[in-house]
Amino acid sequence: MKRRTLRLVEGVTNIELFYDLIFVYCISVLTSLCSHVEGFITPGTWLVFTFSYLAILQVWFYTTLLMNRFGESSAADNIHLFINMFLLYYMASGVHENWADTRTTFNLAWALILLNQAVAWGFREVVFTNLDDDDRHMIRHTVATLAVQSVMSFAAAFADFDTSVFLSGTTLLVGVMVWRWSSAYRAKSARFAHVSERCSLLTIIAFGEMVVALSAYMFNTSSLLFPLFAFALVVGLFLIYIFEHDNMLDQEAKTDGMTYMTFTSWLIIVTGNLTVALEYMPNAAIDFLPKSIFLAMCLVLYLLTSFTIARYNKPEFKVSGKYVAGRIGACAFIVVVGVVSGFHPLITLLADTAAVYFALWHEWLLYHRRIHLAVFGRALGHEHDAVHEHEEPETIFADAASNPEADSTSSAPPTNR
Repeated sequence: MKRRTLRLVEGVTNIELFYDLIFVYCISVLTSLCSHVEGFITPGTWLVFTFSYLAILQVWFYTTLLMNRFGESSAADNIHLFINMFLLYYMASGVHENWADTRTTFNLAWALILLNQAVAWGFREVVFTNLDDDDRHMIRHTVATLAVQSVMSFAAAFADFDTSVFLSGTTLLVGVMVWRWSSAYRAKSARFAHVSERCSLLTIIAFGEMVVALSAYMFNTSSLLFPLFAFALVVGLFLIYIFEHDNMLDQEAKTDGMTYMTFTSWLIIVTGNLTVALEYMPNAAIDFLPKSIFLAMCLVLYLLTSFTIARYNKPEFKVSGKYVAGRIGACAFIVVVGVVSGFHPLITLLADTAAVYFALWHEWLLYHRRIHLAVFGRALGHEHDAVHEHEEPETIFADAASNPEADSTSSAPPTNR
């Protein structure tokens, strides 16, 4: 086999974006698992939903990490992605509330995906000549983990029901534990701009399924208020995420990216539950109390999830006391109005929408306040330099005021948070 030098591709490739589209189908299948249940979701169905979600996300994580650390958009990379795409169809088709009927399909497809990933990771060590010791340690560690998971998942495909449940759960747990606590992935920094772009795309895909779920409001309710405020709620939730990602996230952060991807997985899981909750709201066959409480709980979790993502913001946009107070206030409003109204569906939806837009407005307000403080602090620094260099301070202040965007990315912290 010809050995060559690894040359990382810049940014996210079109093949990676195409690969992520398979998760549109996967998330749709996961959501439909809960919407097809008669009545409110049962604990057993929710466990299948959560387990399947995490297993499919784990496939995405290891593929994204591989492309981030060792991707060069080669033919081998593309073949690996296409094979995984094809197998994910079968893995998703095995998602069913009756695990006994589909466990073989799910686990066999999962085992083959894990094996394909192990081969793709191991291929890097064999072919590339310019890998350092940290790279090789990461590759060997990942190949061993994926191989163990693959064997366990393959065994689960043909074991009896109880054993299959145990082995499937253990397979997922092994991946989660290695992902969360292994030091092999934290020895070097990731290309964080690449990680954040892939994470944002997957999150947008999850929101896309939420938009699709709103179609239930067009057929199951006679009131225009339900679809109107449900759509406004989804738009507000999306704007909260994308506003922070586009304006405050530090795309040049020096980090391994592992924790950021973990937080993103939590956000996507919460978004998936929110999608199910929104589908339940116009369904008259489901009691209003559990579905309204479920929606309120999911919204509170979503608003609080931003606390975790915000740790990767630029220095001037780190979490402040006012930011925390605004989010907690929005969450408290959702809970208080829900309790006072007895979680009446329409009142709950109105209160939820109002709370989300308050959180968005409050975030926007704090962002622009910090922008102005950063510009002002920068201008003061220029004035100080101008005094020593016999320049005119007024000119520098004018330049700073006329181009605030250039100063907004400054790493200098504001004088008053």
